[in-house]
Amino acid sequence: MRAVVSLGEAAKERKLSLIETENDVRRDLGLMLWTGDKSPIANPIKPGIRVAIYQGPRGNMDEGWTRYVFDTVNAPYESLRDPGLNEGNLRSRFDAIVLPSDRSSEPADTEAPGADVGRGINDKGFKELARFVDAGGTLICFDGSCSALIKQWKLPLRNVLEGLRSSEFYCPGSILRINVDTSNPIARTMASDVDAYFINSSAFEATDKDRVHVIARYAKENVLRSGWLLGEDKIKDRIALAEVGMGKGRLVLFAFRPQHRGQTWGTFPFIWNAVNDVQNRSR
Repeated sequence: MRAVVSLGEAAKERKLSLIETENDVRRDLGLMLWTGDKSPIANPIKPGIRVAIYQGPRGNMDEGWTRYVFDTVNAPYESLRDPGLNEGNLRSRFDAIVLPSDRSSEPADTEAPGADVGRGINDKGFKELARFVDAGGTLICFDGSCSALIKQWKLPLRNVLEGLRSSEFYCPGSILRINVDTSNPIARTMASDVDAYFINSSAFEATDKDRVHVIARYAKENVLRSGWLLGEDKIKDRIALAEVGMGKGRLVLFAFRPQHRGQTWGTFPFIWNAVNDVQNRSR
């Protein structure tokens, strides 16, 4: 007859203990133990640059992944919420502000009675962001966050995929090749051809070419590297990453998500370069 041991008794026999350090995990996995508590990943952002990541009131998965990536590489930042955004004086507090992807972030007038404050940045918030850029700040926008700014500020770009049916264009999560202008400071550490992750993302064309600095385009040929792509002709040679000047500052607009779910290490450097370039512009 087999003995029956309760879960509580089994736990006592194994002498379970809480994980207290990273080395506890590394020991169980048979990995080399760290001799100190310093992370082996160096912060890629230059000292003294002040970065904020916008955090909307509804919660946003892409915002969480953005913080995860910054935390992973030990890059300092401050979460910027609506009260802090609306109080103004952003340029005196930050050099760069990151807007994670959010397609629902259309303007919402939170001062109006009964307004839906969860819809996104309100009119005052957009005005404060515009003042921030005009005063020399860098606004870095990922994928879906670009749409509201393009419409709100009448930027010289349009998303050529907007309004297309899935029978015309469909790319639900694939790796695409982009051609990079490595002479641009935001791409100075990159190869001329880079793989980027595209998940129902965007593709831009310039409506005023004199105002748009193109940093990367989706490849002219063989744009699909892995996954599914329907309607290749709709996206090839379209803008994947652009820079638009405004006042003393500029916007960096990603048509894709360079930090997608913390996995796209090949496009992380675009983010760090965009942030670090603020020092060159402040001279």
